[in-house]
Formats: sequence, C-alpha cells, structure tokens
Amino acid sequence: MPVAKHGVSASTPDRLIIDAGAVYLNWVDVANPGTLLGATKGGNVFELARTIRDIRPDGASGPVKGFRRIEEVVASLTANLLEITEDNLLKAIAGSSATAHVITGAEIDDADFIGKVALVGTVTGFDGTTKPIICIVENALVDNVFSLGLSPKDEAVLVVKFVAHYADTDLATEPWSIEYPA
Repeated sequence: MPVAKHGVSASTPDRLIIDAGAVYLNWVDVANPGTLLGATKGGNVFELARTIRDIRPDGASGPVKGFRRIEEVVASLTANLLEITEDNLLKAIAGSSATAHVITGAEIDDADFIGKVALVGTVTGFDGTTKPIICIVENALVDNVFSLGLSPKDEAVLVVKFVAHYADTDLATEPWSIEYPA
C-alpha cells in the first residue's frame, strides 16, 4: 500500500466540528442542558493548558519515557457574548451583586462558582445526522479582566472566560471533560 500524501479519507466529512456552538451554565446533560448563556459573536473557545514537567536524570541526552509529570492543569471556556443581560454581567464580574439594577463588587464566595459550564458544538456525519461534542469546565469562575467596549456602528461583545477549579474535596480529578459522540 502506498504512503498517503494527505489525511483526507471517505470518513473525513463525518468527523468535522462545525459552527460556534452554544454555552450553557449549570450543565447536566443533553436532556437537561441547564441555562443557555445567550447569543455570541466571534465563536467560543474551550482551552486546556497542561504544564508537563520534563525530569532529566543524570546521563540522559534528552527526554526519557516515564520521566514526565503533570504540574498544572488549567481548563477554561471563553464565550464572546453578544447578548448582554444583567445576569450575564453579574457572572462576568466574580463577586459582584446587584441592588436595584446597580452592579457593585464584593468578595468572591462559593455561590459565585458555577457547577458546570458547557460548550456544546456540532460534529458532522453519522449517516447524515449531527451529534453534539460537549466541552465542560467544572466549578467555573470568570477571572479575566472585565472590558466592555462600545464603538460606533458595531455591537459590544463581552469576552467572558470561565476558568475551571478543582473541588476542595478532590484535588486529584482534573475539573474538565470532553464528551465525544459515540
């Protein structure tokens, strides 16, 4: 068999992730998706940053199998919100609260964390149907800079980055998951 010069196969069109997806707060499952965050513009991003330590024993001329260790895991989900509501603003500013529709800041407490935030995307194929791919961050808190830019003849887009946090009762289980359709 000759060596392929590209990765395209007859199954390739059935394995594409398409469109912007939708972001849900307090995700449970497809039958009970939680609360839709709102309309977005410019797409949404799930990011998994894992810092892996390369341990170099004396005598090694390069990386050694088995001598790698995960030092840090930071999972996040960034939504570019076009639909801006008072509730979305409260989620976007950790520790904030509203009294008579005036939002102010305060300390972060456990109630500010969101159990699961999910980005639900679409995988093509599967005999002409589509199925969801679901990227989840757990114990999520927005911790990016709050910036709301307004410009002429354009719509404001609020960038909200939900960062996953380990559970205080389980520091070993990484607080993220990706559910790929069967």
